[in-house]
Amino acid sequence: MDMVLKLSDNVPVDWEKFTETWGQGALAMRRQAVVQGDTLTSTCMVHELQDQIDELNDVISATNDTYRLLVTEATARQDAELRDLKANLRYDELSVNAWRGSSRNA
Repeated sequence: MDMVLKLSDNVPVDWEKFTETWGQGALAMRRQAVVQGDTLTSTCMVHELQDQIDELNDVISATNDTYRLLVTEATARQDAELRDLKANLRYDELSVNAWRGSSRNA
């Protein structure tokens, strides 16, 4: 039976770590669980739902932690690249000033 659970928000497109982690071996039998948008669909029997939710909470928490770390690292890399670009940009200030002056005379 499909048990559809509402998540607090839409999952990011690159949140595939959930599927990877959920599919790995576990102590308890894991039924199929699919995340799409802001819903999680777990295929299990009604009496299994609470056990599934307990495991899902752990996997979702771990996935969120991993995703936050990846976003933080990507942001830091992008910030460093932009700082490097800014530090290495060179332009001829006289040419810029000359152009500004010539456009005023036109």
